[in-house]
Amino acid sequence: MEPSDLIELSVNNGSEMSPGLAGETVVDLTADLFYVAAIRAGGERGTRLLPLSEFRQPLAPHKRLSERMLIALLAIGYIEPDLPVSQSEDWLCARDGLFRGFESVRWKTRRSPTLASIALENWCEGSDPNRSVLEAWRDMWEDLALAELAEYTRRSLMEAGFNPSWALDAINALTAGLQTFSVRQVMYLVHVTLRSMALSRMRVKAGACGAERAFATSLCDVVQRAIAEHWAVRGLARAADFPRSAIADVFTEMVTELGDRYYSERPSLDVIASALRSRKTTLNHCELHA
Repeated sequence: MEPSDLIELSVNNGSEMSPGLAGETVVDLTADLFYVAAIRAGGERGTRLLPLSEFRQPLAPHKRLSERMLIALLAIGYIEPDLPVSQSEDWLCARDGLFRGFESVRWKTRRSPTLASIALENWCEGSDPNRSVLEAWRDMWEDLALAELAEYTRRSLMEAGFNPSWALDAINALTAGLQTFSVRQVMYLVHVTLRSMALSRMRVKAGACGAERAFATSLCDVVQRAIAEHWAVRGLARAADFPRSAIADVFTEMVTELGDRYYSERPSLDVIASALRSRKTTLNHCELHA
């Protein structure tokens, strides 16, 4: 696919703008993506967000990304803490600041969920003269895919009796895997690595000072071999008890319509452009038969 094809998918002649989309930038659309996901996962009474610990579904695939999303929404002015004066004073005077997170904080919302949803549903009808939005969605897909793998690795390590924090030491290996493979395929490479470690009884013998490095190194070796030797890597299906996050739902259903390709394809501009082309074809077909 030529760059001009991607550009054509993301723009029109600029004569018609969808409601709520005029003036939207990549930053605005990213903020709206975070915001709509937060409303879906933890919206309360229209103008509030529940505390993160009470969200109805995970906000993001990994807890750190969930916290980053709330910080971003706070910084851009889409939300603000809903703290009584007494609680505000507790936060100001707290001596355990390094351990206080957003788990128990309620939020007031400052952005219309309807306008945010409209902007996301109609982003491809804007007048962006380049590929910046498509590239932003590709970058977002890469971030979400890495978060999916980090959480899968954390859970898998824990279930295998290893330290789940080792997942963070393997981020570079997971990132390298996503350059060639899909989320499901890298999940399988993680599975292969853990199985190998369990069989070699490294759980006890590696010791506390070297086990995390052994896992990260082993996964890196497996990824490099899979790439160099052109493995036909099968993909693992997501476990039934592994809940989808709100941002993954919004991103795959409302923004890109990637559907299952979110897990089964490697993040790329071509795949997003293909999904968008299918979306436009479907919309045009529906309009013709309306």
